[in-house]
Amino acid sequence: MSVSVTGTDTRSLVIVRPKVITPDNLLSTNLAFSDYEPWSPTKDYAKGDRIASHTTLSVYESLTSENTGNDPLSSGSTDWVRVGPVNQFAAFDASTSTATVSADDINYVINPGQSINCVSFLDFSGVSQITVTLRSGQSDTDPVVYQKVINTGSYSISSSWWGFFFGQRFDQRQAVLLDLPNYPDCRLEIEIKGSGNIAIGTIVIGQNEPFGKGVELGARVGIQDYSRKETNEFGDTVLVKRAFAKRANFDLMIGKGEVDALQNFLAMIRAEPVLWVGTTEYEATVLFGFYRTFEILISYPTYSMCELQIEGLT
Repeated sequence: MSVSVTGTDTRSLVIVRPKVITPDNLLSTNLAFSDYEPWSPTKDYAKGDRIASHTTLSVYESLTSENTGNDPLSSGSTDWVRVGPVNQFAAFDASTSTATVSADDINYVINPGQSINCVSFLDFSGVSQITVTLRSGQSDTDPVVYQKVINTGSYSISSSWWGFFFGQRFDQRQAVLLDLPNYPDCRLEIEIKGSGNIAIGTIVIGQNEPFGKGVELGARVGIQDYSRKETNEFGDTVLVKRAFAKRANFDLMIGKGEVDALQNFLAMIRAEPVLWVGTTEYEATVLFGFYRTFEILISYPTYSMCELQIEGLT
């Protein structure tokens, strides 16, 4: 399989709300803040020039020529447009359509500012090894209380020996760690190694919240394809491959005491991208996205059923 998931009870639905990582949380990194310089009020920017903002952690592109003295952060600015996050923080922007990229290894040292027991890496490429180290305090001499080395690789889409050796293979693109110990003043060290260009779509850091007695058999998974598929008046079909989003429908059995807790938690994370782990046995049930709808059926005196429709981000 192309996802590595370790820790927690695989029988429960796990939801992880990402911790927002800001410059205050980032103790050190070997990555430059951005490939672009900060905005200068005296510089004359041409159309297409880009700048990086330390305030919004974003890159902006000039829409006009002779663009001087027009602050990109001004409300209603028509001279600049935001094109994405700066490279240093792209992996923490809660979007899978952007990525932190590097021609060399990537290192982050982070002070989460809270207890964490989950670190996940999603939509990565060019990665050969990920090392996650947790220390009990903020010093690099504090004891190591957790360390996990993930050697990424490829997997065969076939279960046969011929397919294993000669068939098509897919690279691992996700790694989910759910078993970090809780230390309130912890220091998180991440080292990512690879060959060639490394790209990390999303890094999720937070607390995993398990719910229920297990996702029921009959869970439905798939994708929403945003590719262009059009047939013209002459019968010629044009196919343009575009992004897609993973989707899943889960039926979850929950105990009587979890009904209110689950409803309140799902209401709190409405319209927020979070990490969903339906089961550690199938990569298809690991999504980073939001729920479209949920409904709890109070079916029996001691347990109830919850129906969830989840859509991943592109």
